[in-house]
Amino acid sequence: MKHRAQKNLAVLALGLAALAASAQTTANFGSVPLYFEAASPASFLARGGDSQFSVSPDGARLVLQKSGVTRTVQMQFTGANPQARIQGDTELPGKINYLTGSDPAQWRSGIPTFAKVRVAEIYPGVSVIYYGNERQLEYDFTVAPGKNPETIAIRFDGADKISVSPQGELVLNLGNDEIRQPKPLIYQTVGDARKEIGGGYKVLDAHTVAFAVGKYDHALPLVIDPVLSYSTYFGGTLGETAWAVAVDTNDNSIYIAGQTFSKLHLTNGVVVSPFSTNGSFSTTNAYQTNFAGGTLTGDAFVAKFDNSGTNLIYLTYLGGGADDGILSIALDGDGDAYVTGFTDSTNFPVTNSIPGGVPGIPNSTNISGTFGKGFGSYPVDAFVAELNTNGSGLVYSTYLGGSAADAGYGIAVDAQRNAYVTGFTASTNFPTANALAFHLIGQTNTALTTLNYLACTNSVYFNQNAFVAEIAAGGTNLLFSTYFGGNNFDEGRSIAVDSLNNVYVTGWTASTNFPTINFISQTFITQIATNRVATNSYSGNLLNSSTNKFNSAYDAFVAKLAPSVSGGLVSTSLVYSTYLGGTNNDFAYGIAVDNTGAAYVTGSTVSTNFPNTLTNIIGSGLTNNIGTSSPATTNAFLTKITNGTSAAIAYSVTFGGRWSDTGYGIAIDPATNVFIVGTTGSTNFPCFPTNGTGSLRVTNSGGNDVFVTAFNAANPTNCTLLYSTYLGGKGNDYGYGIAVDALGNAYVVGQTVSTNFPAFNAYQTKRNGTNDTFLAKIFLTPPPPSLVAGSSSTNLIVSWLPIGQETPALFALESNTNLISTNWTTITNVPVLTNGNYTFIFDPTNPAEFFRLRSF
Repeated sequence: MKHRAQKNLAVLALGLAALAASAQTTANFGSVPLYFEAASPASFLARGGDSQFSVSPDGARLVLQKSGVTRTVQMQFTGANPQARIQGDTELPGKINYLTGSDPAQWRSGIPTFAKVRVAEIYPGVSVIYYGNERQLEYDFTVAPGKNPETIAIRFDGADKISVSPQGELVLNLGNDEIRQPKPLIYQTVGDARKEIGGGYKVLDAHTVAFAVGKYDHALPLVIDPVLSYSTYFGGTLGETAWAVAVDTNDNSIYIAGQTFSKLHLTNGVVVSPFSTNGSFSTTNAYQTNFAGGTLTGDAFVAKFDNSGTNLIYLTYLGGGADDGILSIALDGDGDAYVTGFTDSTNFPVTNSIPGGVPGIPNSTNISGTFGKGFGSYPVDAFVAELNTNGSGLVYSTYLGGSAADAGYGIAVDAQRNAYVTGFTASTNFPTANALAFHLIGQTNTALTTLNYLACTNSVYFNQNAFVAEIAAGGTNLLFSTYFGGNNFDEGRSIAVDSLNNVYVTGWTASTNFPTINFISQTFITQIATNRVATNSYSGNLLNSSTNKFNSAYDAFVAKLAPSVSGGLVSTSLVYSTYLGGTNNDFAYGIAVDNTGAAYVTGSTVSTNFPNTLTNIIGSGLTNNIGTSSPATTNAFLTKITNGTSAAIAYSVTFGGRWSDTGYGIAIDPATNVFIVGTTGSTNFPCFPTNGTGSLRVTNSGGNDVFVTAFNAANPTNCTLLYSTYLGGKGNDYGYGIAVDALGNAYVVGQTVSTNFPAFNAYQTKRNGTNDTFLAKIFLTPPPPSLVAGSSSTNLIVSWLPIGQETPALFALESNTNLISTNWTTITNVPVLTNGNYTFIFDPTNPAEFFRLRSF
């Protein structure tokens, strides 16, 4: 095989379309032609009697015909530059004319042909050249000095199966036939001599391969590559959504919560659980074992898994005869689960409820809320409940609301087991206790103890306030409860508490008089349209950072409340309260706090001038939204608010693609790494590393996907990416909740409509209903596997326990007959997953052979 390469470039020579008939057929798909024609400025085409091969900047497409049957294989370079420069190389003397039909205007003549097609910089420093060699088409990668050939990942869609043969060939199965690509030839030109480098294919997942490359320069920055430890569907015969997840302090158990329509039913007289994969009820001694009712959201549920994700410890419904849902969950040190959400059930389970006597509320054992004007009559209250550690009983459960609509969106628990709740209320008689008596900036005699929306005459918007409440341990009494908002629409979405019992709240507001104090007021560098960088002065005491009078505009808000000397929020004070946003709509959905008291907020923004102090991280700010200012083109954001007596931005970054991206959940590990989960409809969401493996992808799998982005935020004024990845299937998938353990492993939940959502080490391997919840665990730094050797008859067996779905992509087995020698040989065939272990079986010819796993 003849190759040409620039000096000091690494070259991978591959044969793409060497077709071989399997034992079941004698089919011959014919030869691949030796020339390419220009089909368009961005594509080239090679034709044969029964085959067609087209090349585009980010991959190629092979169409094969046999006996009237057409098979198509799409080869895509994962994470490649879709705008890479493509051009014909070595133009041939012949031209092609297409004179079809009677209309000369439709004729095409003088189409040039080329011996090669070159696509430059598909990855940074990596180009690919396609050319014909006898009866097969081949392609070479050229890798520039200092670039890593292992960034190359190739996804094959349309093949029934991909594998690596014992000879190192890549085999694409197409029914009874197969396409074989020879083992890659990898070499460098050193001076005038070619030096071959060991290596071969490695299978990343059912459709994707990369290259295991021999010894190369490891003196490069370490890249952390996340690994999917497990991912499972979790759902019944109808539909459910998980809104929240938590991990206990010992990292032993995972709790998820949400809402479900699925109910117990009879099959041949046998009771079948909606969450069961074996036909029997999933848990014993659950507090509520049956579906109680509901037509819009169904019942709430809480489930507890062990850390493996395969053992369901308990599952309980929580609800009454109407609609209920849990929107947030928190844990105490014993593993009791504290939940909040909404209910319109008059028979919602209530026990040890908050004592009565609140003005306008006879007691807290009855629902009393109704939606206001424009929403019809629909009773709904917030609720707060504590479930014991084995899910068998309620410590307490109480309604929390007034005579209009109320709902709880966020809950947190302090070390003394007091519960802090935020949400919204449209009730003028929402129960208050020791409420804030703070006067609005620039106004007088406007205390927060009164629902501020009463002053609003706007007839379009459904006016409401956020609220913040504290319930004593055991639900014994309402320690603190206050309205929090202005004269329009305010909603609390998330709440956090630090070790000193300071309370942090975020959400959004349309009120021009939202209470602000010690607000953000600073100047920083921000990135704006056309990638320009400018100095931006930001004031957090004005809605939309201006004197905007349009009540349809929203800003996020962030507030910090300090406890009294005795602890808790009794006689509390407002440390700071600030708007957060740009000149368009901005919404905050999640907040977390580190051990220094710094607050981290995520959400979505349409503002092209949202505070963006970091211009060197992923993406390019909101440049994709310029000129649209549409909710359909939101970006996610991460903003860090410094600890102190006033709010200030430590750093802030917007990130996303050209469509809709929203951060819903946020969590922090002990190393102050920040993890965000959300939903993206963008096909160009920023991913890192760009050669993601397995089910953690760098391309959108279809519709909306979950995204998980992790930041190393230890620097007080800056942060860098640890990883950023898609997670999803061909349908719509939504990421709503995230939690992390002490090692930085992330646990993610949400909703999936996809029938091919990644399922690995799964409790439930397929979607049961119209939509299911999901639970996935992502390793930050995978633990090293342990290599075990044994024997069976005359065979040698070498195996290791998987650490995640991508184990074969992260490790290569190498062998050597002499431990002193550095000449280790990479074993290129694919290990077999046997009895939970990745296994190689050898028929040894040398009595002394050594093995090791090498990480990539």
